[in-house]
Parts: sequence; C-alpha cells; structure tokens
Amino acid sequence: MKKYQLLLVVALVFALPIIIAKVILQQQWYQGGVTNRGQLLHPTMTVSAFSKPQTWQLIYWLPSTCDERCQGALFNLRQVPQAAGADNGRLQSVVLIADQQPSLNALLQGLEQYPVDTVLHQQFTQLEYGLATIYIADPHGNMLMAYPLVTGEEAILKQGKDVLRDLKRLLKVSKIG
Repeated sequence: MKKYQLLLVVALVFALPIIIAKVILQQQWYQGGVTNRGQLLHPTMTVSAFSKPQTWQLIYWLPSTCDERCQGALFNLRQVPQAAGADNGRLQSVVLIADQQPSLNALLQGLEQYPVDTVLHQQFTQLEYGLATIYIADPHGNMLMAYPLVTGEEAILKQGKDVLRDLKRLLKVSKIG
C-alpha cells in the first residue's frame, strides 16, 4: 500500500503544476508582459509596393495641411533612422503623398516620397488606426506596428524614442532584413 501512495504523491507533484497552469491560461487569469511600445496590427496588411529587400520602412500618410502632429511625425521620420546608428542603412522613411503641394517641399526634404493611388488609399483607410499614424513595414511589405500621432513637444520626442526602441528590437531579431 505504501508503494502506491508514494507513486500517487510523485504523480501529483509532477501533474499538479501542469494542471494549475492549464487552468490559469484557460481562464485568462494570466496577462503576459508586453515589451513593444507601438500598437501591433491585427491582422497585418501586406502592401507589395513597400516590399524592399533588406529594408524596414517607417511609413506616414501626409495630410493636405500639415499641423503640429504632422510636423512631429515628419521630425520622427527624419530622426529615427539617424538615431539607429549602424542599422540606419536598413531603415527608410517613406511619406505617402496624395496631392503634391509646393508649400510642403521644405518639410519633406530628406524623406522618400511615394505617390498614392486609389488602391493604396483604400488599404490604408481599412487599417484600424487610420491615416494619422506612423507605420512600420517589414522588408516583405507587411505593415506590423502603428504609432498614432501625438501633440506636444515632449510627447513627440517620447514617440520617437518608442519607435526607435521597437525598431532596434525588430532589427536585432529579424532574419529577413
């Protein structure tokens, strides 16, 4: 009888943690830690126009009038690749332009400009964060993360740091670019 009791105790010692873990996960009592600062897109959207081998892209849709949020986004698009250091060759900032305005040329200096067609406009309006957002796209053209625009100098600088932190982590673990 003692043999069976010992076997039962050993089985419980090994099985009990597994059973407890399964119950905790099924009841959704465990909230896993989040390390990203941006918003993950669910589901991701693939845009073949942004498929560039070995190049991660920061993408922003330029509105017709550039307010404080727009200027902050353009500032971050310029600064983040420079702050990436050795990885800046793997990053590219792209500004999507629906209608060319000569008054915005000074703001767009040093940024890649991409003309927008109706298909691309429809794809972006379907994204859950809309057009007033900085997006990160991987080398396959998958839109992965979103950073909704903010106002205020401190918030803009913090958002730039958040984008840089997430990008550095993505570039570090990336096998595709």
